[in-house]
Amino acid sequence: MDPTSAPDGQNAARLYDTAPPSAPRSGLRALKAGLADTASGLLLPAMKRLAPDHVGGETLDEALAVAQALGGRGLANTLGFWDTPAYAPEQVAYVYRQAIARIGEAGGNGYVSIKPPALRFDSAVARELARAARDAGVRLHCDSHGIQVADLTLAFASDLAHELPPHLISVTTPGRWSRSLADAKHLLERGVGVRIVKGEWPDPDDAARDMRQGFLELAQGVAGAQAHVAIASHDAALSAEAISRVQQAGTPCELELIHGLQTDGLLSVASEAGVAARIYVPFGRGFVPSALRILRRNPGLAMQMLTSMITPWRATARA
Repeated sequence: MDPTSAPDGQNAARLYDTAPPSAPRSGLRALKAGLADTASGLLLPAMKRLAPDHVGGETLDEALAVAQALGGRGLANTLGFWDTPAYAPEQVAYVYRQAIARIGEAGGNGYVSIKPPALRFDSAVARELARAARDAGVRLHCDSHGIQVADLTLAFASDLAHELPPHLISVTTPGRWSRSLADAKHLLERGVGVRIVKGEWPDPDDAARDMRQGFLELAQGVAGAQAHVAIASHDAALSAEAISRVQQAGTPCELELIHGLQTDGLLSVASEAGVAARIYVPFGRGFVPSALRILRRNPGLAMQMLTSMITPWRATARA
């Protein structure tokens, strides 16, 4: 992006923010949200200590340790750095460069998920990262954010393509957006892979769009493509149906799940379909508010943590 045309103030915050959207907060809702964020910050250290195999952590080293453990279980990975507004674009780019280098050194088929808004969609940075990824043989993926930056994200992917072969580039396409099918087909025709998600950010022009239906329409629409397709959902039935539609047309695909939410039932969807399962390992300070969400969606992990904390307490009480 040309810095002379860069937005400022409120527009910049809207374009460059990488945090998932949240409902308007006021009164009791704001208090609950604040308590939840605080609880997540307090829970993360305990989760890292008691259930390290379920948490990517805050540092690249912690995320790589998780990726190595996942590899021991036959699970591929992608590392996603979750920044906060406190990070300058240069700092974010540095983390990505380090991740690319470390994944390249480790070998295997891990790749790096990038949040283009955190880099201000800078074309020069895109090309720099692409050159590093090309030399390391590492794929770069553009995560999805608000629909207002969809075109900027696609332009960022195009900048990557100036230095990186198409099979080492992929982009997220949300079923929640009516534009996504056209975007996905355009990417796949160029040999760029896509990750299909339901989507967190709404489409103002199609607010009533059914995310599940849109997800399946995307899967059906990309079936037959030769570039890689990732099915990314924690809805087992939805993922199984989407994989089936893609597979029937001979399109290569895999199932992607967020680390900490990969239950045995979800992993069995991949094994029964005969496709690989890949785990998205988030790390960084921006991940902290998600700790509580992981526990909410993974009761087994919550019980494991509770048991781990109670057992020493009982032993001490009985001593």
